[in-house]
Amino acid sequence: MFIKKLSCVLIILAAGVAPFLVAAPTVTANAGMFADRVEASALLQPAASPPVSDPIFPIFVNPSYEYSPVIAYNSVHNEYLVVWESVLPGNVHKIYARRIASDGRQLISFTVSSNANNQMNPSVAYDPTHDRYLVVFVYDLNGDASNWDVHGRFIPWSGPSASLLDFSICNFSSNQGHPVTVFASTQQEFLVVWVNFQTSVASYISARRVWADGSGFPYSPFVVSSGTENRDYPDVAYNPSRNEYLVVWDVVKTGSAVDIYGIRLSGEGTPLTGGTPSVTGEFSIAGWSAIEEKPAVAACAQADQFLVAWQSDQSKGDYAIYARYLSGTAALGNVYQIVDTTSDQFNADMTCGPGGRYLVVWQDEYTTGEFGVWGRLASPSESFDDEFLICGPHQNADREYPAVNGGSISYLVAWEHDIDGGASADIYGRLLRHTIYMPLIRR
Repeated sequence: MFIKKLSCVLIILAAGVAPFLVAAPTVTANAGMFADRVEASALLQPAASPPVSDPIFPIFVNPSYEYSPVIAYNSVHNEYLVVWESVLPGNVHKIYARRIASDGRQLISFTVSSNANNQMNPSVAYDPTHDRYLVVFVYDLNGDASNWDVHGRFIPWSGPSASLLDFSICNFSSNQGHPVTVFASTQQEFLVVWVNFQTSVASYISARRVWADGSGFPYSPFVVSSGTENRDYPDVAYNPSRNEYLVVWDVVKTGSAVDIYGIRLSGEGTPLTGGTPSVTGEFSIAGWSAIEEKPAVAACAQADQFLVAWQSDQSKGDYAIYARYLSGTAALGNVYQIVDTTSDQFNADMTCGPGGRYLVVWQDEYTTGEFGVWGRLASPSESFDDEFLICGPHQNADREYPAVNGGSISYLVAWEHDIDGGASADIYGRLLRHTIYMPLIRR
């Protein structure tokens, strides 16, 4: 049994137990007490109580529309940078950012790019060596949406510097989209990954290495994955234990199926082995005869492993969130159902944070049609806490497209926060602190 109210409060759930999944699951639904979010039987072993939540707070409130938040954690100053896309009057798209203290205090906000044309699809990563961020985004080069390029800007920890301007990462004469970036500590560089959209060929995934000192690029952009089927929605994680990356994306297969693929790359971008059985180059991570799409990936360096999550309809007519463990060599591990109800769950994001634990977050549909934000903790040992509420919806107002990153003792979750009636959307957030109990030692 569970108890939930349609508000932003922390709740505790009781979960059933079942073994890991190796095929599409069959789940029996059970209605909730308030019938606000219809539950299905949980399939994961609870390990501990949910993290302690601080109050929900506004990150940026504006009469315009604020979209697509992303988060980086600053390990030197113990704070976060939240970056998002803002749609201003006249359908002008700009990238904004705000520093958030580890206790949730709002620090300065600023515009990331001063260029006149539209900017969209931000991603951000932090470099503790140079104590600054790289923010990447797509830029409307010609001002008419005919050529979107990947641009970036280095942002010092305290805010933008006039001496550090936007620069081009990919200037192909076609459209690029959905860039993501990660910092590689051993390499002292960033890897930026994106999707290329061309009229003559199927969309494909490319990447480029960017030197963190701002001196340029080791090489030109290179192809990560291409073929006759469209590829989209890349994500990337860096494993400092091996100085390697795992890049993931989805592939539209024949018919209505969409699958998740990945590739393990060396620090220099060379394809390595991965998958089960092991192959050199790209390999399938989730390939059932249904829709598995929009993957998110995180690396847990302490455990030398990855966790990949995605949304899937499993041919049932509603979407759920699944995840799969991969070893440091990208060998495929067990598949788990993170959450499934009789309504939809979309847009998973994840991080490996305090104590080396993953936090998976997603948007969850209620019976009234609005979306709230939920989360679930997972351990490298493949034990799981119960799912828990981060922020529920309000009447005609969604909480959606969550992002998460982990600090030294907490996680920060941010999301699009509709104003009642959907007139506009702001960016809101919540800090989650996981309590670790030390053993009592008697002398």
